[in-house]
Amino acid sequence: MKIAELKPFYYRTFRIEELQNYFRQPVSSIRMQLHRFCKNGKLIRLKKNCYTFLDFHPNAFAIGQMMVDPSYYSLESILSAQGIIPEGVSVYTLITSKKTQQYTNQFGTYSYRHLPPSFIFGVEKRKDGVWMATAEKALLDYLYLNSKKFKPDFKVWQAERFDELETLDWKKMEEWGEQYGQKKLMHLVKNLHQYMKSQDYQAHR
Repeated sequence: MKIAELKPFYYRTFRIEELQNYFRQPVSSIRMQLHRFCKNGKLIRLKKNCYTFLDFHPNAFAIGQMMVDPSYYSLESILSAQGIIPEGVSVYTLITSKKTQQYTNQFGTYSYRHLPPSFIFGVEKRKDGVWMATAEKALLDYLYLNSKKFKPDFKVWQAERFDELETLDWKKMEEWGEQYGQKKLMHLVKNLHQYMKSQDYQAHR
């Protein structure tokens, strides 16, 4: 197998299983050839059995979705970009209906958290094809997946240093929150909304 023979797999990620079906060669042989191409700088290994071309340059967000499909960006990646949490994030955070997993490659570190397929809503597609949670959905995902460490208490929200809460659609937060089927989440959402309207929040800002 020569690198030119991989032309049908250009402009996307591809997996060893696809090459095996295409070339009708043993997996062990294909793996050795891919290892050589990576060593020569012609391919990039994104994760186990998943590759792309070195001169194929989608943005890092697109790569994250190509590695695990379906998935969408949420949690800290969105909350930080929207100014809801103050910290910058060094890890790309996504939600997937597949298992929780994490990968690191030259594009960055990608952390995927599992939610059931019925929880995949409240996302928007960018022009580059990348799916992003709205700020409301990202915050709901964050509260739901970290609910064990939260309680409906203003001091908790102050410690988290939440900001820009007044930019959220709180009616949508409550409507979408109901779809998670967790009473504690709704208590957290309602208390966080009260906190947003309080003097404690204004003083914190």
